[in-house]
Amino acid sequence: MNRRKFLLTTALAAGVLAMPGALARAFAQAPADAKIDWKQFDGTEIDVLLSRHPWQESIEPLIPEFEALTGIRVNVTKLPEQQFITKVSADLTAGSFAFDAFMTQFYEAPKFQKEKWTAALDGFLADPKLTDPAWYDWDDFFPGAREIATIGGSYADRVAITSEAQVLVYRTDVLEAAGVAVPTSFDELLAACAAIKEKGGGVYPITLRGGAANWWPLYGVVRSYGGNYLDAEHKPVIGSAESKAAVDTYARLAQFAPPGITNSDWDEINTAMLSGQAAMFLDSSVVFGRLEDPAISTVVGKVGVAPFPAGPAGPHGNSHYWSISMAEASQKKEAAWLFIQWATSKPVQAALALKGVLGPRASAWKVEGLAEEFPQQFLDAVSTTLSTAVIPPAVEQFYELMDPLRAAVQEVILGNETAAAALDGVQEAWNKILG
Repeated sequence: MNRRKFLLTTALAAGVLAMPGALARAFAQAPADAKIDWKQFDGTEIDVLLSRHPWQESIEPLIPEFEALTGIRVNVTKLPEQQFITKVSADLTAGSFAFDAFMTQFYEAPKFQKEKWTAALDGFLADPKLTDPAWYDWDDFFPGAREIATIGGSYADRVAITSEAQVLVYRTDVLEAAGVAVPTSFDELLAACAAIKEKGGGVYPITLRGGAANWWPLYGVVRSYGGNYLDAEHKPVIGSAESKAAVDTYARLAQFAPPGITNSDWDEINTAMLSGQAAMFLDSSVVFGRLEDPAISTVVGKVGVAPFPAGPAGPHGNSHYWSISMAEASQKKEAAWLFIQWATSKPVQAALALKGVLGPRASAWKVEGLAEEFPQQFLDAVSTTLSTAVIPPAVEQFYELMDPLRAAVQEVILGNETAAAALDGVQEAWNKILG
């Protein structure tokens, strides 16, 4: 661990950000510089629900700083991603959702806004008693991140908290031992997997999601093969020849993954890479900081990052912006907004960037010390991937659509069905769902 990381970790553990330089000045002074009364809801308690994620891991140690700044107590509940997604939807549907603020994904926006489950944030942004627009600087968010806020179509109900790109992470030592160059295409990736299986010393060539969230990394492969989930009019095109070829490639890659891939989602593929079980990882760039953390990783200093590999239609990795929203049913909206504003502000985004979670603000990519934390190769790989990255179409029935796709992909991975037959079934199911 280098000195900057050590200082940051030590300061956070003590509840005080004592790090020297621009970040300390920004974090310690910038909230107080905002022309609002941070203490106006002193004594209030809010409940916040987070999905287990590097953003959650990184911001939790900072929350005592918010509590000291505002006098607002923050009660945090965190759940594994799939359990989180299930609970949020089920509790909102049942009217039993008990949280003031919670992590969200833009796929849900049309449904959440239609049902009025998420509160409109426009009024809070425009209220001078609650927001200093010059300090918060909405225009500092990337254009795509600002678009996420209103993707539901009627009002802004979320603020982006991460900026993730689907990249290829690899073990430099394993590829070197196997005599394999860093793959730049899916054909090269498959060939690299075969070579590592033969010469990699027992390390599994690749890890990728095969469980309930397999649709996320799959989307980048589908787009790189020239396919899509839905067309511009939101009509299903999952049954195209291009999409079928992409699923076939994904299933072929899955044969090189550790056992139990059809149960593997974000946590499992993280573990496979952190523990040294796998040589390559085709998923979100947000994992990189964890792989270089000696407290949890066995592969520190042995990790490289490359842009998303190209298919017949080019390289089009999936991108993702996790976001944070406020529950419409919350009785503490103003206090919840102060938390959201603080958590998505420039100084907090700067602190998170130096912990490995690059955010949706342009300023977070320019913070002093960032080049010391991330190799230029990583920054180049992410920026290159983001330049051609794609975002899945958000429709009200998004997760309903993903269920038959997830199940079909698992059947192809298991060898129970061909990609062609499986996606014909998905196309039929989606036609019925979307009418």
